[in-house]
Amino acid sequence: MKNLIFAIILIPAFNCSPKLSPDSGWGHQEWVVVEMKGVPVQQSGGRRDAHITFDVNAKTFTGYGGCNQINGNYNLDKKMVKFTEVVSTKMSCNDIEFENTFLSTLSGIDHYEVRGNDLLLKKNKEIRIVLRSR
Repeated sequence: MKNLIFAIILIPAFNCSPKLSPDSGWGHQEWVVVEMKGVPVQQSGGRRDAHITFDVNAKTFTGYGGCNQINGNYNLDKKMVKFTEVVSTKMSCNDIEFENTFLSTLSGIDHYEVRGNDLLLKKNKEIRIVLRSR
């Protein structure tokens, strides 16, 4: 009887194990943009690659957009994510069009999915940005 009660308590606990998400171990890692709107993004392997780092406690993110420092807030609800108050510094550079597209695309994201080391950011369930942890 004790084993039955133990099993009844333990089985639901396994089903409630946390899923990988920015809030469960994905924070404080650098996530590099490897694809945007279906187009691969060239990487240099350096700090100047477009990237995001999540602060899971503050529900904020910081990063680099390809030209400027970026930051903002994010909210998670199951598989839904919303990026808000996305801002950047305003330095001039040659590739500002990429950064503008990245920031406007990021602001429209509404869902996410984790696949291995990739964080897929989606709009209407269509993959718009692929981030890879490094």
